[in-house]
Amino acid sequence: MDTVSVKEHINALRDEIIFYLFDDGDIDKITPFFELRDYPAGSIVFKEGDSGNFIGFVISGKLEVKKQTEFKGNQLIIALLTKGAMVGELSMFDKRQRSATVEAVEDTSLIIFRSESMESLMQQHPYTGIKLLKGLIRILSLRLRKATERLTN
Repeated sequence: MDTVSVKEHINALRDEIIFYLFDDGDIDKITPFFELRDYPAGSIVFKEGDSGNFIGFVISGKLEVKKQTEFKGNQLIIALLTKGAMVGELSMFDKRQRSATVEAVEDTSLIIFRSESMESLMQQHPYTGIKLLKGLIRILSLRLRKATERLTN
């Protein structure tokens, strides 16, 4: 993978919550741990029940997150994700199966951060890894707050 291209995409997301703590040196350190993946419209990024080993960050396109209902074959759309959004983080941290299906509804590009890359980053650059974890935790916290608000309103 062309690391210059990955670096350009990460730099384009620097205003997003996940990467806002990073300086140029941090970007140089994390770039080799990411990879670029393209998903054509209609393709499945992952299915509910799959094992999860990566987080994806949307750099272009649109993803639909769907959850199977109790009625076989019926899925509920729970989110539409666009540039800057993160997907797949739950399975990355809790090591459980994917909780939803994610489909590209437009041609979509993601930068992928795999679980083994997280381990390597934490060993090689612990301070930068902590910054990444802080960004991930902040996003998870915001999502949990939003879900709580929806349940109580």
